[in-house]
Amino acid sequence: MEQFDVFTLGETMIRFTPKGFIRLEDSTELELRVGGSESNVAVALSRLGMRTAWASRLPRNPLGELVARRLRSFGVDVSAVRWTDDARMGLYFIEPGAAPRSSRVFYDRANSAASTMTPEDFDWSILDQARHVHLTGITPALSPSALETTARCLQEARNRNRTVSFDVNFRARLWSAADARAALTPLIRDVDLLICPLADASTVFGIEGSPEETAARLGDLTRAPLIALTLGGGGALLWDRERYHRAEPFQVQAIDRVGAGDAFDAGLLWGFLQGDPARGLAYGMAMAAIKHTMPGDEFISSLAEVTALIESGHRDIQR
Repeated sequence: MEQFDVFTLGETMIRFTPKGFIRLEDSTELELRVGGSESNVAVALSRLGMRTAWASRLPRNPLGELVARRLRSFGVDVSAVRWTDDARMGLYFIEPGAAPRSSRVFYDRANSAASTMTPEDFDWSILDQARHVHLTGITPALSPSALETTARCLQEARNRNRTVSFDVNFRARLWSAADARAALTPLIRDVDLLICPLADASTVFGIEGSPEETAARLGDLTRAPLIALTLGGGGALLWDRERYHRAEPFQVQAIDRVGAGDAFDAGLLWGFLQGDPARGLAYGMAMAAIKHTMPGDEFISSLAEVTALIESGHRDIQR
């Protein structure tokens, strides 16, 4: 029996946020949290009772230790992390907004420890102990060596007949749409579950049309039997090459939107790994809604709370 249900790899950063809705330039205090797309998924799956592992490069300093300790506290295995003495921690800053002022994100992650990861940093035999591998398009955007590492991870997973999910997760502040398309097209070709925001399908791959048309055209780019589209405020769509499954959004009072997409991924993966991806779609939408109601990147909830929200039939969060 495998030791882990899901293995994932990527950069986790220290997040700084002004208290309240104060502008960064006017702040005297910043709240410190931890966040990264792949580790957010690992944390959320761990909260659902799954066994997860996360790998990256971390600096051997208090900030790197903070990240590792935080993830371990949620039950995420970090034994595959490569520690380094000669690189820095990636940081990012969020300036919360309220309509009509948008929230803004500022990265300070150039030359971070994670961006220097190479395929040789990791003992890929850890994948012998994992049922599934989850990757995103953020990691290959960090550097050429991080792209090589992502490709190697995917190949090592395929060599071991592990299933793979991939979230396109385009970040315009990290690379151009053209660079993303060139790098991601060969990566997504060989996955089992492709997740893509509708906007990214247009921006990165030049695919326009209805969600159903978009899913079908993405299907031409990948052998994946399952393609999930997130539709922003319009919910989500899952295509299994035969049927389209739709999940409607929940009404939420948004406290913090960051990490909602990762919570969705975790719910979808939870269903996928149980052989019921359509059920996972519903769980993903409920988890994304719950994540909106709490500050920070991480999904701090439980399977019982998610199930209760779905079974209640209500489209607003029960508090």
